[in-house]
Amino acid sequence: MANDVAKMQKMINSDKMTKHFEDILKDNAAGFLSGLSTVVALNPDLAKTNIADLTSIAMRAAVLDLSVLPDLGEAYVIPYGKNRKIDGKWVTTDVKPQFQLGYRGIIKLVQNTGRVGRIGGSVVYEANKPHYNYVFDEFRMDNEDYDPYVDGKSPVAGYIAFYYLDGERIVKYWPLQRVVEHALEFSQTFKGLDYKDKYGNKPKTPWYSDFDAMAIKTVMKDLLKFAPKTTKVAQAMAEDDRSEREVRDVTPDNAPQQQVVEANNQTSASAVIEPEPTTETPKAPATEQPQQNAKTISDNPFADDANAGSLFNNLEDVK
Repeated sequence: MANDVAKMQKMINSDKMTKHFEDILKDNAAGFLSGLSTVVALNPDLAKTNIADLTSIAMRAAVLDLSVLPDLGEAYVIPYGKNRKIDGKWVTTDVKPQFQLGYRGIIKLVQNTGRVGRIGGSVVYEANKPHYNYVFDEFRMDNEDYDPYVDGKSPVAGYIAFYYLDGERIVKYWPLQRVVEHALEFSQTFKGLDYKDKYGNKPKTPWYSDFDAMAIKTVMKDLLKFAPKTTKVAQAMAEDDRSEREVRDVTPDNAPQQQVVEANNQTSASAVIEPEPTTETPKAPATEQPQQNAKTISDNPFADDANAGSLFNNLEDVK
C-alpha cells in the first residue's frame, strides 16, 4: 500500500502534471496538486484508482474553487470499491474515486454569490420543544435556549437549516423520521439507524459515521431550492446529486469489510458528507425563528485511460 501511495504521489507531483495543471489552473495549480497528494496520503485506497479518474474527480472541486482537504469540509474525493475474496482473503478491488460536496462547500458557494446573508444548520433536540406544521411548513421552538453541552443530553427531534435574506431568517426543518426515510429511499448504503453487518459492525459510510452532518446537508439542500443562487451553485448541486445516483453498494453481505473507505479523521461535523438528492415536491421554506444558537456551519473531462499521455491530451477540455 505504501508503494502505491508513493507511486501515485510521484505521478501527481511530476513536472509534466505540474505544467499541464498550471496551464489550466494558473496560480492555483500548486495548491491543487499539493492538496490532492495529501488526500491520497490520508486515504491510501485512492492510490488504487486510475490517475486520470482521480485528477478528473478532483478537478470538479477545483473548478468550483473548493478544497478537497478533509479538514476543510468543502468537498471530498472518496474511494468506492468492490471487496473480492482472493486466495482466501478479502481485498478491495476496482476502486473508483467519487466526488462529494461537503456542506461547508455549499455554504461557501452560496455565500460567495453575495445574494444571501449568514447560512447554517443544526440539530434540533426534543428539549428545544419544537413544533412543526407540515401542511403550512411552519416551525417554532418553545425552548430555543436549550444547550446540550450545558443542560444535559436530549434525544434528537430533527434538523434545521437556515439563511438570512434581506434581514429575514428563512427556515427549513425536517423531523428525524423524515430524514431516516429519505436516507432509506435515496442512499444506496443506508439500511436503517440500527443496522449492523453479520460481524456486529456498522457500515463505514457517511450516513453511519456522521449522520447529523448528512442530515443537516440534506435539509440545507432542500432549503436552498428557493434561495437566490448562480448557475455555478446550481451546477454544483446537480453534480452532487449525480454522484449519489452513481454510487452502488456492491459489497457482499459476508465480506468483513465495507465497500466505502472513508478519509481519516472524519468523525466531526466536518466529516465526509454523502450527497443526497431530494426529489420530493418542494415547499416554500418557513420564515419562523429557529434556534438562536444554531451552528453556522463538467462531467468527466478526461478519457477513462490509465495511460498518462491520454490524461494530458485531455486536460485542455477543462474550462
